[in-house]
Amino acid sequence: MNRNTPRPSFPLRMGRAFHPVPPFVAVLLLAAAFLLLPSDRAAADGLRADNGVLDLRGFDPATMGPARLDGAWEFYWNRLLTPQDFAASTAPSPSGLISLPGTWRGMLVNGETLGGTGQATLRLRLRLWPEADTLTLRLFDIPMAYRLWANGQLVAGSGIVGTDADSETPLRSLVLARIAPEGEDLELVLQISNHHFRAGGVPEGLRLALPGPLEAERDRIWTFSYFFAGCLLITLLYHLFLFHLDRMQVSAGYFSGFCLCMLCYCMSSNTSFWAINRFLPALPPPWSEYVPLFFYMACAPMLFRFYYSLYPKVFHPAIRYLVDLRLAVFFLLLLTAPDYRVSQYIAFSIFVGLGCAIYYVVRLFVCTRRGMSGAGLLLLGSGVSLLASLNDGLSHAKLINTPYLIQFGILFLVVTQSLALAKRFTHAFISVGKLSEELERKNRSLMAEMEERNRLEQEVINISEDERRRISHELHDGLCQKLTGARLRASILNKRLAGTDDATTMASLVALLDASTDDAYRTSRGLWPVEHDPAMPGPSLDDLARRIAKDTGINVRFEMRRYCGQCTNPNMRTLYRIAQEALTNAAKHAQAQTIRVKLRCPAQDGVTLTVCDDGIGRTASARKGTRMGGLGLGIMAHRADVIHAKLTIEDAPQGGTVVTCAAPCDKLASPTATRRTLPDASR
Repeated sequence: MNRNTPRPSFPLRMGRAFHPVPPFVAVLLLAAAFLLLPSDRAAADGLRADNGVLDLRGFDPATMGPARLDGAWEFYWNRLLTPQDFAASTAPSPSGLISLPGTWRGMLVNGETLGGTGQATLRLRLRLWPEADTLTLRLFDIPMAYRLWANGQLVAGSGIVGTDADSETPLRSLVLARIAPEGEDLELVLQISNHHFRAGGVPEGLRLALPGPLEAERDRIWTFSYFFAGCLLITLLYHLFLFHLDRMQVSAGYFSGFCLCMLCYCMSSNTSFWAINRFLPALPPPWSEYVPLFFYMACAPMLFRFYYSLYPKVFHPAIRYLVDLRLAVFFLLLLTAPDYRVSQYIAFSIFVGLGCAIYYVVRLFVCTRRGMSGAGLLLLGSGVSLLASLNDGLSHAKLINTPYLIQFGILFLVVTQSLALAKRFTHAFISVGKLSEELERKNRSLMAEMEERNRLEQEVINISEDERRRISHELHDGLCQKLTGARLRASILNKRLAGTDDATTMASLVALLDASTDDAYRTSRGLWPVEHDPAMPGPSLDDLARRIAKDTGINVRFEMRRYCGQCTNPNMRTLYRIAQEALTNAAKHAQAQTIRVKLRCPAQDGVTLTVCDDGIGRTASARKGTRMGGLGLGIMAHRADVIHAKLTIEDAPQGGTVVTCAAPCDKLASPTATRRTLPDASR
């Protein structure tokens, strides 16, 4: 796989637009000038082999750098020759000349146009500069098997050279061969066999230099590759963690997948001089070629899904099927097709990938024009990445003479993507902060409204209690007194009329007045009992228990344990009403024989009222179709809610119903300042 693999770009959706019109154009022009400008040093050497001979006697390595062994080499088609063959008395004649770097595919030899596969021998004679005593020769990215001799000695090799696909084992590699020439002449004999790839030859030119520059260049590439891998790894883990925290952030998940594929591709391919082999064992030859290609193909589906998750209304879903089909066909060819067919498909895929990269840049430009925030940053990164891909493609085709820059382009792409995501999350955090502040403000307003409502409800209850007390007093002092007077007069008249015909009628009237007077007094006491507990605010629970027992004939027992000698809890009035409703429900619906009322105040932080009966319970009552309390239960719950009490109604384990209401106490007095009283005796 050549390093001219095109690389795409990235978008992002946010609130405010990023408008990079003049700066963006300026940056692109500068980047294009930098990427596409031919190398000055390449123009400086200007030396090329002619008719199999390269004259380097005027070459100065100190100022001109490594010498490129480009030009016309002797070409011996379909023959694997050795230096001994050229030393024989009858030296073989070349089939022609081949221009390196290049391929023999399409060459005309003996009237026949050559294909991409086959084997050949290449030969070059050099005339060196006087100081060339020890040299380093670099052979890089020859995707076939080869062996190289220098002045008759085997100095380099990669894979196993063969005459067919079965006998050949191709292996891409970076080889820095050390050569010690004797004199000014150097003969290079290069055997190459290609039975697995699209085109045989030497796609990357050989370079010759004194010891040091080529090794430094290799170490420099490795250093940057490790730095690049570290950046990708950090970016991968960061976005993967974001996706783990919030599965709705699918764009972060897709981008982490893209970073993973790009990391595996770059570290295991020629773009990094196979830097991964410095730490891990080298893959088997077939795997070393196709594993990085697989990750390269897998980058496209991840990248498009990332774009589409951010801008679904701008990017077309049909592109997803294209990139998925591209990967699926590649995987299918790996399993079924010969290697040279796979190589041809890779060449086709490179152009498809380049077209996708251009499509991404165009759509990102549309996103930027529409004011989608973050799209400008991604467009900038995608544009630089696309220019780097074009640079590598043109450099590989030898139309320009510049270094490969795809890793720099991808790094710039990742940086702009990270900035765009950071901008997006910053906007999200700001929005969340504003929403939190708004929610807190509304919560405060709601709490104030709830407190005001509770205050009003408490005031309504207080007014209701006052009104009940007023009506009770008016009934007691008015109607009850008048009925009592009427009953007394009726009793006197009844005695006077004794023995007369009207005695029976008068006796009935006396009985009616007696019953009416009792009902009036009972109603008056129900509205507001006259009896009060002197140690507690509000009506007396003890009196309530006695009256219920008297009226219903049920055994009602009352128990009370107080923490304070004098209770000032204002919630006691409400607890009285809850107890009144609970006793009434137990007497009417529970079929109880005994009812126990307990009031517990173990400390000044609360008071608990419990009403327990031995009746049939709520479950049995529900099976019989009897309603337990009905509206009364709702009134009890409302009263408990007003005083912030906890009301529970449940069946007792031994049968019956237990009503429990735990209310707070806002008493501030210390318990040492009050008198602790003994528990009242059960009644």
